[in-house]
Amino acid sequence: MPRDHKTPPIQKIAKQACITYRVPKSSADVSDSRSELISPVTTVRVADLKIAPRKSKPSSGAARLQSPPVTYMHICETEVFSMGVFLLRPGASMPLHDHPDMNGNLRSC
Repeated sequence: MPRDHKTPPIQKIAKQACITYRVPKSSADVSDSRSELISPVTTVRVADLKIAPRKSKPSSGAARLQSPPVTYMHICETEVFSMGVFLLRPGASMPLHDHPDMNGNLRSC
């Protein structure tokens, strides 16, 4: 299979997150930097994450009921930022909550 040598979207996001959150900046610089971070976040697709659904036994309806409604997939962590993906089963939700002194970029696919 030939490689297209394009930088994967997740790597683009990680690189920009490092730039955005690395050092304190003026408010104008932070705004520009966050815009640069939001752009690749909005273009990432589920397929870019290379996630395959869990394989369950065909006769196991109970297995689906026992699987967690929300799963966290850790992608990377540096001194500057942490990146992960929350995978929600259809119909699942996460309660609104606060992380003081933390920034987040969210995307629903």
